[in-house]
Amino acid sequence: MKNTSINQDAIKSKALTIFEYVLLVFCLCILILRVIYTEGPTMQTSSISVMASDSLYSLYVSGCLFASFIVWLVWSFCGRKFSYRTTGIGIGLCIFCVAAVISGFAAADKRLAINNIVSLFTPIFCAILLVQILDTTTKIRLVLAVIAALGAVSAYQCADQLLFLNKESIRQYEENPDMMLEPLNIQKNTFQHFLFEQRLYSNNTKAFFTTRNSAGSFFLMAVFALLALTIESERPLKLRALFTILIIAIFLTKSKGAIIGLFLGMSMFALYLKFGSRLKAHRKIMAAAFMLLIALGLLIITWYGKIHQTLPGGISMLVRWQYWQASAVMFMDHFLTGVGPGNFSNYYPHYKPAAALESVTDPHNFPLSILTQYGPLGLAGFLAMIFLPLWKITKSGSQVSTQQNDKRNIPARERTAATIILCTWFGLLLAILTLAPAVKSGDIRVVIYIIIRYYLPPLAVFCISLYFIRKYTYTELDNERNVVRRNAFAAIIFCALLGVLLHNLTDYAIFEPGIYTTFWFLLAALIAMNVNNKNQKCIVFTPAPYLKITVILGAIALCVAFLSYALIPVASSTAKIKLANKAFSYGRFDQAHNLLDLAAQDDKLSSFALSLNARMYMDNARRSSANSFYLLLFSEQYLREAVKRNDAGFKNYEDLSDAYIRLSEVSDPNEQTGWLILAFDAASKAKDRYEGNERLHFNLAQIAERLGRTEAAIEYYQKTVEIENLYRVQFRRMYPKENIVSRLGEDKYQFAIKRTDELTPKGGN
Repeated sequence: MKNTSINQDAIKSKALTIFEYVLLVFCLCILILRVIYTEGPTMQTSSISVMASDSLYSLYVSGCLFASFIVWLVWSFCGRKFSYRTTGIGIGLCIFCVAAVISGFAAADKRLAINNIVSLFTPIFCAILLVQILDTTTKIRLVLAVIAALGAVSAYQCADQLLFLNKESIRQYEENPDMMLEPLNIQKNTFQHFLFEQRLYSNNTKAFFTTRNSAGSFFLMAVFALLALTIESERPLKLRALFTILIIAIFLTKSKGAIIGLFLGMSMFALYLKFGSRLKAHRKIMAAAFMLLIALGLLIITWYGKIHQTLPGGISMLVRWQYWQASAVMFMDHFLTGVGPGNFSNYYPHYKPAAALESVTDPHNFPLSILTQYGPLGLAGFLAMIFLPLWKITKSGSQVSTQQNDKRNIPARERTAATIILCTWFGLLLAILTLAPAVKSGDIRVVIYIIIRYYLPPLAVFCISLYFIRKYTYTELDNERNVVRRNAFAAIIFCALLGVLLHNLTDYAIFEPGIYTTFWFLLAALIAMNVNNKNQKCIVFTPAPYLKITVILGAIALCVAFLSYALIPVASSTAKIKLANKAFSYGRFDQAHNLLDLAAQDDKLSSFALSLNARMYMDNARRSSANSFYLLLFSEQYLREAVKRNDAGFKNYEDLSDAYIRLSEVSDPNEQTGWLILAFDAASKAKDRYEGNERLHFNLAQIAERLGRTEAAIEYYQKTVEIENLYRVQFRRMYPKENIVSRLGEDKYQFAIKRTDELTPKGGN
């Protein structure tokens, strides 16, 4: 094995060179898919089947990214010679892998842990692959051009939402509220109904993403990608209209974090243009000052938050302080391992402040998110994967080499072919997403309307944007201007990445798959540009036969592990859950229960199918008074099995308590007390896992009353009222112009006050 600066074209076979270009286009197609199709594994939903389907889709897409890396590794390793361009990601990746294994074993819900590990790791492997195949400036430009073109499409989507789609949604809701509320399992005049209306009437523009902050993060990256492309162009003003559109789109999202990230990124780039050489010469001092500034900022934030119980910046920072405060306690309770990948949502209710209005699935701070789920080792590895390559890029005294890149640019014919393929893929994908529902209706007029209204405009925006970006940003420069502009090119992407990270100190947008994948694509482009410009040495050696066999076996083992522990169990279980839901809706209850039994066996790490089966038995018990006792017993058994698979969540314990209460109502009088004692025990465990939930305290108070435990009933009723009052204070603070909407329910709230007064001994304590 040796390091060499030998031309990689002399090492790679022609077939491998062509294959790498195919892989690049394939990876860009996956990026397009993730950006224009909403994919949010961390979204909360009331439907278990929807959660499972969303996780399955994410696993499929992640599997494609992972497969591209594995196929490239095997193909290139089994060639005549193997060459590897160092990325700087490897050290952090190894640390992060160790942390993932440790925290994965510690996770309460192993299925969520595996899904989260897959979703976080596969874009990183894809980034390593991209560094290997982005060996020309033309390929790097293609990546940035696709990101910028997707930014243009997202900007169109935002404008469409602002001017038409949001208003249409409001109109449909006002005409028929139940049509929107029932699929979401939201009851009218509840707190969830209030939050739904707040989001609906806010007129947010979020493009294809789940939140406006996510859209803002993507636009930030698209703006810098376009700026990087124009910095090397002789005709940058040709694209000023597109640049202006992307800037406006960031402001349309109303994402304060993204706007601040854009401002800071631009400011850092301006400083580079003014003091670039000085900054490089003193990079160690600058890095030390930056770390000191971060430490000082954390101390100030903590001090201010402790005193004021909020942070400066309005209501949004109030709730973020609550998220961060609860997450800090969570981390201290799970200091070494974290709560497990993807398990934040299971544990946050344990620590959620009683006054906080909502439960969240992420602390809205990316270092804190990694820290609470993967532990300190995981955070160290995650930050190392990002900042070690960036530190390497800032190395002073490096000179740009243009000889290799000028000779190896991709011919215009191949660039055109790649552009046509990407536009065709975009068109096919958009057709599937927009036209499939219309075709099912069978009405040709609907199909024509959908084509004209929803299909052709975004397709035209993408194709035209990509065409003009490729046309006006591809120029050949002399060596002197190459040095200056390509250094500026790297600085722009560098500032873009820092801008996104700064934005996500107060948000979780970076973990939305479309944003996360784009982030690693940009980092890969930056690393590859640095390697190309500086003509850095790559690792080159002739693999021995035993090494080739080892790599092949290792690749097979990784694929088998992915299929066996991630994709196949979720795919098989999800398919049966969908069939079970359909059978249940048609009244074929036995078939539905059998399918859910099989789903639980197919995915032994998930409690989804067990919980759903238990709820179906409880629903059947309401309909069938004759067999309700035995149906409730089945429900109890499935809930106990679900608890074994995930002991951290409160919901299964709450449902278990409900099942015991109903068993007490349909059982013999002599057995009622025993069932109520079990109900009280299950309700207590639910309350321990969600101390700040007034509903759980109310349920405990009612069970205690039935058991004759008056003192306990008074205590839980008082706690119910206390939590509801704390919530009402924060509600008034956050929504001063709105009438208070009880989170518990006004009837239950008044009942708790009344029973506290009636049960408390007069003249007593």
